[in-house]
Amino acid sequence: MKRLLKKISTRFYLSLGLVSLVFSLMLLAFFFNLVPDRLTTAREGRAALAESIAVYSTALISRNDVDQLQSSLNFVVERNPDLLSAAIRTQDGRILAAFGDHAKHWTDLSVSHSTDTQVRVPIWASNQPWGQVELAFAPLQGSGLMGYLTDQRVQLMLFLAIGGFIVFYFYLGRMLRHLDPSRAVPERVRSALNTLAEGLLIMDTEGHVVLANQAFADLLSQDQDALTGQMAHSLPWQDAGGNKITVGDFPWEIALRQGTPLRNSMVWLIDGQDKRRSFLANCSPILTGAGEYGGVMVSLDDVTQLEEQEIELRKSKKEAETANQAKSVFLANMSHEIRSPMNAILGFTELLRRGQVKNETEYRRHLDIVHSSGKHLLELINDILDLSKVESGRLEVEHIGCSPYQILHEEVLAQSVKATEKRIAIDMECPGSIPAQIQSDPARLRQIVTNLVNNAVKFTDRGIVKVAIRFVAERPQARLLIEVSDTGIGIAENKLEKVFEPFMQAESSVTRRFGGTGLGLTISRRLARAMGGELSVKSVLGAGSTFTLSLPAGPIEHIKLITPEEAAGQQGGVSATPGSRWELPAVNVLIVDDGEENRELVRLVLEDAGAATEQAENGRIAVEKALSRHYDLILMDMQMPEMDGATATRLLRQRGLKTPIIALTAHAMKGFEDDIIGAGCTAHLTKPIDIDQLLSTIARLIGGKPIAASLNKPAVLPIHSTGHEELPSTPIVSRLAGNTRLQPAVDKFVARLDGQLTAVEQAWRTKDFAALADLAHWLKGAGGTVGFDAFTEPAKTLEQLAKTKQYEGVEDVVKVLRNISGRIAHPKDSISNAGRADHAKVNP
Repeated sequence: MKRLLKKISTRFYLSLGLVSLVFSLMLLAFFFNLVPDRLTTAREGRAALAESIAVYSTALISRNDVDQLQSSLNFVVERNPDLLSAAIRTQDGRILAAFGDHAKHWTDLSVSHSTDTQVRVPIWASNQPWGQVELAFAPLQGSGLMGYLTDQRVQLMLFLAIGGFIVFYFYLGRMLRHLDPSRAVPERVRSALNTLAEGLLIMDTEGHVVLANQAFADLLSQDQDALTGQMAHSLPWQDAGGNKITVGDFPWEIALRQGTPLRNSMVWLIDGQDKRRSFLANCSPILTGAGEYGGVMVSLDDVTQLEEQEIELRKSKKEAETANQAKSVFLANMSHEIRSPMNAILGFTELLRRGQVKNETEYRRHLDIVHSSGKHLLELINDILDLSKVESGRLEVEHIGCSPYQILHEEVLAQSVKATEKRIAIDMECPGSIPAQIQSDPARLRQIVTNLVNNAVKFTDRGIVKVAIRFVAERPQARLLIEVSDTGIGIAENKLEKVFEPFMQAESSVTRRFGGTGLGLTISRRLARAMGGELSVKSVLGAGSTFTLSLPAGPIEHIKLITPEEAAGQQGGVSATPGSRWELPAVNVLIVDDGEENRELVRLVLEDAGAATEQAENGRIAVEKALSRHYDLILMDMQMPEMDGATATRLLRQRGLKTPIIALTAHAMKGFEDDIIGAGCTAHLTKPIDIDQLLSTIARLIGGKPIAASLNKPAVLPIHSTGHEELPSTPIVSRLAGNTRLQPAVDKFVARLDGQLTAVEQAWRTKDFAALADLAHWLKGAGGTVGFDAFTEPAKTLEQLAKTKQYEGVEDVVKVLRNISGRIAHPKDSISNAGRADHAKVNP
């Protein structure tokens, strides 16, 4: 509709306005009775006829001349076309005479007064009512629409409206052609301007459009003539913010005021399709013959597409910067978080190496802490490798059963090493009953608690760090409160919320003094909120801080409460309970791995569980063996020379082999599992191999049952030092030492190690980087598999140097590997030496 109105010319509007004026004047004339009314005249004529008949009839009745009355009425009916019928009715209702079809025309007997179509004339005799003469007339006008249209007043108005519009339209057409200012522009110039692709406007000093070329008219979906005479500012112009431009701020108005051309001014216009378009306006004032400015010419260059492309480029750049920043923040977060479990692992490992263990229970408790921190570290590494989280920015949390007391207890123990080094106390309090389990995310809860306790220890130089756990029974959902308080440096009141901002600490001097990225509390609060809780802080500057973590514990009726003594008792039980063992049926398993130590370890584990095994060094040999005889299960390494595990698995599946195949891979990227399963593997396990997970997976596929492990002494024996500072010659013992079933794998690695290191040195001297990378890869996996973790990092560094063909630096790494190799000691020798040393201390 709006588009249609734009196409209506100015001449049409003017003609319509003039007709409206005439129409209004005629209505006023009717109102003041200045125009004769046919209906009123007809009613007056009928009334006069009726009065004449009444007088005449009364005189005839008085002479009792009824015949004459009848003859006269018949004459009147015949002489008056509008008089349809007439009748003489006595006072008692009898009709003495009727003329015309009176019964048809006289229908409404209940009406006692006269109307336009039924007129009653009373007849008197001797001053007494004698009866009445009834006259039935034709209607003065028809009924409905036709009656309305036959009204002479309506007909007059329609005639003036239609006729006047036609006359005015053609009259104004001739007049406007003489008055049109655009006619001042020669026709040939107008035609030339219409060929321009850009919009063009010529305006006078008042802002009226004198000329608009065809391109501008098409832009607005209007006729050129319709634009002529309009005020330019009445068009739908907008500024950069989408607001209407104020009169006086248009670029052509500024150009006229300044008297100078104005170039490349940005304006925006809503076109005929209601689309916002961008233009560069060039405004040039026009001088008249008298040297005065008589108007301005405006050319409009459409740059909408260029602006949209620029917006898209800015958007893409912002998205790229945001994604890059997200990756940087994520990696910084993980770098911060990895240090906390590493502190526990290295701290308790150092205690075990130094022999600072009082008894077997304490020894196992230290191992449990190292193990739980290692698992937490592995979870963090998996998060780093899961790049999809960086791209999407999503944070996922689990809701599974976990023991909050156990998590707090383990973290307090993990931080106790550092607290002892700083000579501050760290304590855990449980003032009342607490839930045995809550539905939450144990990994995220551990992450929060680790951050809070680590910060409390870090920022406290004297005094104590307390970790308290409380249960608040609220309906409908109870809450668990974990408070971590310290007597450290504290936080100023106006900086309390600032510590939760990314990369921010309360004071810049804090970063210089204590280090850290300032991400821990940010991560902790976001994790708490993702878990449905909240993290808050109260602090007094110089007196310490208290961080309170509030988490939903679930509906009260579903929560089992335990006393602090019961919770503490469970911790002791967890530390002292050995893991479960598995018993497998008499099955034959093919172990495929290019690392001999890896194959030996898996062989010992499976044969210990009751299975028979065979081995293959690569995928080609595995395919040959699997197709030549039957195996109940195949364990397939993915990265091997000659033929990798994925290729071998695909080939076996193509040959119709249905045997379950478990992939063993060092890859931990999420999404790699899909590639493995796509190759035809039944399941997959990541290295380093979790023995319990390996056995449980095999048992699930081919059958097996768990059995209770014997409560004998620990699998890894403590190593006692002489009490001196650690030297480069400190003996190294495998963490598998003492396990008689796994010891052959350790011995085989040690026997092969010297020859492999010689090959490493030879590959380094000849710059055979491919062989060097393979040897380093073997050492990295095999050394960690048999319990010599000291080889892992140097071998990893060597593999990276070989893959990037960096000759410099290899010599130093080879020396480190030789040094580690020279420090390897047999566990029996180490234990006996340590025993003699301890005996010497007791009996000097």
